[in-house]
Amino acid sequence: MVMIDLARAETAAAEPLLSDSDLAVYVSAFEKSGFTTGINWYRNFDRDWHLLADVDPIIHQPALMVYGDRDAVAQAENLAAFVPNVEEIHLDSGHRIQQERPEETNRAILEWLDRQDARPAEAPYLAGRHADSWVPAAP
Repeated sequence: MVMIDLARAETAAAEPLLSDSDLAVYVSAFEKSGFTTGINWYRNFDRDWHLLADVDPIIHQPALMVYGDRDAVAQAENLAAFVPNVEEIHLDSGHRIQQERPEETNRAILEWLDRQDARPAEAPYLAGRHADSWVPAAP
């Protein structure tokens, strides 16, 4: 309901996230392609649930989760249970982290990637494969 309340508000709660020229880029793209692709994930949610029912829900690859501390979407309380090799970072941002904090987001991703390159070749998630392959081990 937070998002709906924001959309219905008579006055803006803060400064716009996008400049008029940035917004025009999105408007132009959606005028050409529509928003079908962006909404199809939600439309296909039930089908995906059934198709992926037998898939291991644990993500074994190293992962980076970038949270916006002012995001209205709740942070995953049990993320590490499903992504045991996750590193979480928090930025002073709302939901559109890449747009609100592009330099900080890029820096965080690049630094995380640099740390991944430093991993030993025999890391458990590689099960004897060379580190450059980044192919997950079979369960």
